[in-house]
Amino acid sequence: MSINQSANALIKGGQIVDGTGAKPYAADVRIRDGRIVEIGPDLDPGSDRVYDAKGCYVTPGFIDTHTHYDGSLFWDPTCDPIIQHGVTTLLIGNCGLGLAPVRKEQVSGLAHLFSYIEDLPRDVFEAEVPWNWETYPEYAREMKSRKFGVNIVSLISHSLLRTYEIGDEAWKRASTPEEISRIVLAYSEALNAGAFGFSTSRFDRSPAGDLVPSFYSDSAELEALFAATADKKCIVQIIPDMGDIKMQEKDLREMGGYSARHGGVPVISNGIYQRPDDPNYAPTLVGVAKDIQAKGGNFFFLASPRSIELLINFHQCMNFIYVPAWNELVQPDLAKDEKLRRLADPEWRAKARADWDAVKEGFPSGGMERLFRIVKVGKPENEKYLSQTFDAILDARDGHSSDILADWVLENDLEAEFVYPFTNTDVAEVGQLLASEVSLISASDAGAHIGMFDGAGDVTLVLTRHVRDRGDMTLEVAVKRMTSDQAELLGLADRGTLKVGAHADIAVFDLDALSWEPEKKVADIPGGRQRFRRPAGGFRYTFVNGALAQENGELTGTLAARFLSAEDRVPA
Repeated sequence: MSINQSANALIKGGQIVDGTGAKPYAADVRIRDGRIVEIGPDLDPGSDRVYDAKGCYVTPGFIDTHTHYDGSLFWDPTCDPIIQHGVTTLLIGNCGLGLAPVRKEQVSGLAHLFSYIEDLPRDVFEAEVPWNWETYPEYAREMKSRKFGVNIVSLISHSLLRTYEIGDEAWKRASTPEEISRIVLAYSEALNAGAFGFSTSRFDRSPAGDLVPSFYSDSAELEALFAATADKKCIVQIIPDMGDIKMQEKDLREMGGYSARHGGVPVISNGIYQRPDDPNYAPTLVGVAKDIQAKGGNFFFLASPRSIELLINFHQCMNFIYVPAWNELVQPDLAKDEKLRRLADPEWRAKARADWDAVKEGFPSGGMERLFRIVKVGKPENEKYLSQTFDAILDARDGHSSDILADWVLENDLEAEFVYPFTNTDVAEVGQLLASEVSLISASDAGAHIGMFDGAGDVTLVLTRHVRDRGDMTLEVAVKRMTSDQAELLGLADRGTLKVGAHADIAVFDLDALSWEPEKKVADIPGGRQRFRRPAGGFRYTFVNGALAQENGELTGTLAARFLSAEDRVPA
């Protein structure tokens, strides 16, 4: 990789979609020293390098506010292939996860937790991240010393703030007033060092099934954190309790209340999808969000156009989080022989049946197992079932679903795999969710669950399916929703619109040439490990800070992006 400075350039002959929602217009864009210095028709190239944009739209670089590239930035600073889908800035530190603060003795546990929740190879994660920091300001200094292919914005993990200040007790109880003071002081230092807010989780669990430390924070702690967030005009991201819609609504209303009491601190939440098993799920949550906004909460749901298909395997998988017996079985640290022993053990099976039946909402309640699509088997005689749904097996056998699944996994020597279409299967309703005023189109989850999917490419899917093909929104509205709306929410200065003086983060594309293609497995993780990777989206050029980062789907090798910090925020 080369660390190149931006060159003088002229993007010529395109239609400008400036990110404000204004109609497209014909103009050229001139770049000097990483900034836009002129926009107008028929500009004289002079000595500038000319980039042909005929037949293309020229837009601000797209912003993705929900990714998990925290660890992989250290082995792939380009975050391939997200730049090839027009993204120039992304947010890490989501879902109450992150890399700082962390004490030296906590590193291994953090690597295990992050890798488990986000389905990443633990050994690679622990080995490739340098871990030469403890505090968030030390982490920020390390990140500022590096160059990247895409600009990085970071939140700080609420759970890590708690474990750093109160240790293992953070996994068990609320903080004392003195501990809250220490937590808020560490948080304020992180904001001064460049964190753009904090993320918190009421949902995630450790490999052992323990709720993450942020779950145990009380209202006194959250009020104090929101007050500090308001002082710096920063944001909060939450993943609420996703297993029960009533608990989810409770969490969201609580967060909306903090937002309203603290001057409209922006709160962005996971969790709005079209659910094929529950047609009332999304409309109910849209109503909740509108009510929060009406009461003064500055609240938005993160929305993705992509159908979430859960890949279920029995080597490493976090889909059984609500079924403890199965969740323990699918952990990568459990030896194969022990997995096979448990699957055949009557006592384990009895516990697995009880755990399965206890799940009333969320995976795998409501007969979800009947929709599992068989994508891998371990024995040739079972290949006839490939691409069929698991109901073919369930209907042919007697017994409890958990027992039949255990039999199937045994018969296939642990090599059984399924895909379950969990959300966003109704494209029309997805289009309505993306267009809703309570939605922020930014829920790719890119960088996580790399053995299940590649979240990179949501921008391309919106532009192709929902703008070009279906007309769920106009191009100028879609661009605004994925550029300036995101920049305004994050408080990013001089990004998200095409205007003189702005950073030259720019995407150039022929809308008819864009294509959202299925992922393919590649073995480019250190040690030859595999991941799913989506092909490039058909963008002609992507510029980051004025430097050409990709052309026609090929990375240029330029690392002109950086870790954005306090000086990149709109002043409080």
